Amino acid sequence: MTTVAPVVSRYRLGLGEVSGAVADLGIFVPLAAALVLVNGLDAGTLLISAGLLVVASGVAFGLPFPVQPLKALTAVAVAQRLGPEVIHAAGLLIGVVLLVLSVRRVADVVARVFTRTVVRALQVGGGVLRLVTSARLVLDPPAVFAATPPTPWPLLVALLSRAGVAWAARSGRHGVALAVLVGGVGAALLVAPPAVGGPAFALHWAGVPPARAFATAFVLLVVPQIPLTFGNAVVAVTDVAHGYFGPRAARVTPAAVCRSAGVGNVAAALLGGMPMCHGSSGLTAHYRLGARTAGMNLLLGGGFVLLGLLFGAQVPALFGLLPVWALAAFLAYAGVRHALLVADLRGWRLAVAVAAGVLGAALGNLAVTTALTLLVEGAVRARRHTRPLSPTAPKAQRR
Repeated sequence: MTTVAPVVSRYRLGLGEVSGAVADLGIFVPLAAALVLVNGLDAGTLLISAGLLVVASGVAFGLPFPVQPLKALTAVAVAQRLGPEVIHAAGLLIGVVLLVLSVRRVADVVARVFTRTVVRALQVGGGVLRLVTSARLVLDPPAVFAATPPTPWPLLVALLSRAGVAWAARSGRHGVALAVLVGGVGAALLVAPPAVGGPAFALHWAGVPPARAFATAFVLLVVPQIPLTFGNAVVAVTDVAHGYFGPRAARVTPAAVCRSAGVGNVAAALLGGMPMCHGSSGLTAHYRLGARTAGMNLLLGGGFVLLGLLFGAQVPALFGLLPVWALAAFLAYAGVRHALLVADLRGWRLAVAVAAGVLGAALGNLAVTTALTLLVEGAVRARRHTRPLSPTAPKAQRR
């Protein structure tokens, strides 16, 4: 009996886990679809590798742990129309860097540079970026969402859905949030049913990328991505996990997160998947929409693996059934909740975190957020250290 209870508590399955599982699809689906349709990644292999990492992350940490595409890397790869071999080379390089950081807890030492103000600024930036992504999703839906009606209906329905999702999350009625998504899928099936055939088992492994791909990958994709990944998907996700789950998050350390993402990226690159991370805003999305155990990872990861194995070639058409207004509603709600994590700061630290986070989001580069916050904090500390004390100050203080 003593060995059964922990397993049940770590892998509970219920409406909250299902609702939490779909809460971050608004980030995952557009980025994954772009890498398939623009860059030529194999959809089935991409989903299988992502699903395996989702399951492994849940098992490793015992929490509803997030797995997201690397957003900055994907944006550059899509804009430059880079080939699969360059993307896979970038995944290998990022994976190796993260594994090096995990050795002898180097990541834990580096993480000390990221003060609470820096972490909160990154969370503000991540939350604002989710709100921006939510608006873009309904105002200019990606081509994969072929069943989306013309404006202004997606925006109007998204606003109503956002209110419903927020109420469902606050009241614990997670079935309502799921109903928003399921209802949209049903409407898409009626309006524009996709031409989807039967299951077809197929695997396409990538192997080691050619040597010529690594230089391009390093300059264009790896160098801009590493600082963002470490700040948001290592340090910030560790902070969020401990804030939401307390002692249950004891396994979540910067070194452990680096190790998980490092192994996952190396494996995904060799299999033919996309570079991934453990984004902190994804954890907020899963948690706020009801996920409390790693059962969420089993549901989401298992679903990805099954889709990739049986319907790989038809994944883009199946993605298109998802209603953009529901995905946008999940994104917007999680974005607001994630940004509000800054509320535990006070005074100038609060002002700096909000300003730096918003600026980084406006520029689309949270490395700016990190650099600006560190710069301001350093300037404040230097000023306090060099400021002369009043002649009336106690002798001990003057020393």
